[in-house]
Amino acid sequence: MTISKAFENFILSRRLADLSQKTIHDYCMFIVPFISYLGENRLVSTITQDNINQYIDIILNKPISKSSRATYIRHIKVFLKWLSEDCKVSYNYKRIKVPKSPKKNVKIYDSCELLKIFDTVRAESDWLTFRNKCIVALMYDSGLRQSEVCNLEIARVSFRENRMVVYGKGNKERTVPLGHLASEYMKKYLSLCPFPSEKVFVNRYGKPLTCNAVKLLISKISNELDFDFSSHKLRHNFATNYCIDQYEEYGQVDIYRLMILMGHEDVETTKRYLHHANEIIGTKNCISHLDKVINGEN
Repeated sequence: MTISKAFENFILSRRLADLSQKTIHDYCMFIVPFISYLGENRLVSTITQDNINQYIDIILNKPISKSSRATYIRHIKVFLKWLSEDCKVSYNYKRIKVPKSPKKNVKIYDSCELLKIFDTVRAESDWLTFRNKCIVALMYDSGLRQSEVCNLEIARVSFRENRMVVYGKGNKERTVPLGHLASEYMKKYLSLCPFPSEKVFVNRYGKPLTCNAVKLLISKISNELDFDFSSHKLRHNFATNYCIDQYEEYGQVDIYRLMILMGHEDVETTKRYLHHANEIIGTKNCISHLDKVINGEN
């Protein structure tokens, strides 16, 4: 079997597993260059460990970020692992080492920055302005992804109980909180929106809002701010602030509850927010020994 045919089968298996279009797109983007390097008509049985190592060496020397290098190698490893399960191969995918991506703490917006963000959200009509403010509020205060914003249904929103049911990755449902301010923005938007729709958010022509439209909105807001801003950062702010607020209110954090709210399948993914929150809590509660000594002497 050629590697190009094997890749077709691999992508088909991913589709049959009901993975999202974005995930399928990522597999194509990060694996196709590897296939081109080997040659599309190359037989799978002739791929050697040296071939793989040489390509990885090229990736490691590309002028791209460390996280991007890790992403390329991680996707290749997944493909080669899948290939080894059904085909006779001469390599060992376990020998492929995915480099660790640098762990950067997420920027937590302070009160002044939050005011700047919402002051920046403007549109040519009131209903679009309230729509856009509501979208930003849901990402920041409920941890919604772009796709979850677009797929949110009016019937799934409970203003009385202050919660929503959203469709996450893999069309998995989960219930998330609806904050007071986000609720007010949504009510004002829905009362002014001239188009009836089952989906909460529509574009200026009454069609359901797309992820690309949300992406363009976030990019427009980001261009007007003097600090980093993105939908991912809004979602990360929700998770980190959840940990901080829970600790300050109850003296502890239920990381598994946050995992459910975020729609994560692995608690390890969620723990990074707890770690960052503990850093912030630690600095807030830190007592400067030097200040005590100097002030004591004075």
